[in-house]
Amino acid sequence: MKLKSGFKFNQVCGQSFVIPMGENNIDFSKIIAFNPSSELLWKRMEKGEFTVDDLVKVLLDEYEVDEATARKDVESILEQFRGEDLIIE
Repeated sequence: MKLKSGFKFNQVCGQSFVIPMGENNIDFSKIIAFNPSSELLWKRMEKGEFTVDDLVKVLLDEYEVDEATARKDVESILEQFRGEDLIIE
């Protein structure tokens, strides 16, 4: 998997967002606010291709959480990103 191009990570007043750029900017409803764990995962995804296991490892390395919980959280975030059409499978 990888992120679609045309989206930029940004921070405003301590809040992290992904903002559509270029042609994607026509629909302002696609501005997505992040919590700390989704921000961490987005930063990993920006580096290039990734798998679910790659993202699970990011959470395991950063938080004191078991693998099943990390995997569930990754799947949930990926489902949200798929719903916003941010990911290329």
